[in-house]
Amino acid sequence: MAESLDRFDRKILQTVQEEGNIGPSELSTHIHLSASQCSRRLQRLKDAGYIKGTAAILDPKHLNLGISAYVAVRLRSQSADAENVFRKKVTDLPEIVSCDYTTGDFDFILKIYTKSLETYSEFISLRLRDEVIDSVRSFIIMKEIKKTTALPLDYC
Repeated sequence: MAESLDRFDRKILQTVQEEGNIGPSELSTHIHLSASQCSRRLQRLKDAGYIKGTAAILDPKHLNLGISAYVAVRLRSQSADAENVFRKKVTDLPEIVSCDYTTGDFDFILKIYTKSLETYSEFISLRLRDEVIDSVRSFIIMKEIKKTTALPLDYC
């Protein structure tokens, strides 16, 4: 973004990253600006594209999702058709919560949530596998050390 952010903008962004459902009056006590100033600044940051949306972060354990994993996927071909088939598959599978195109030995890294090791195995072998996929490598998450959706604001 070409627009520079002042310390109030950064503080607003940091606060809404940590507490997405905070209202302007409560935000004003964190930021030390009036509620109307916070509301105007927040709307400006949304309009400028700094804030893409607000969402609730659900607890996987409460949803009976006991297994989380990263899955590295290599496609058989780098053709546009193969990528389109894979992207469609990823979009259609709700167990996949993120998919990133990467450099290195694999083409994509997926983050997946399932109920159990059994459902995870079925997911990989029966639902994810496809003729466009060359290989899959799984990394089951044993314990989360750090998990945040907050982005660093030191670079803006």
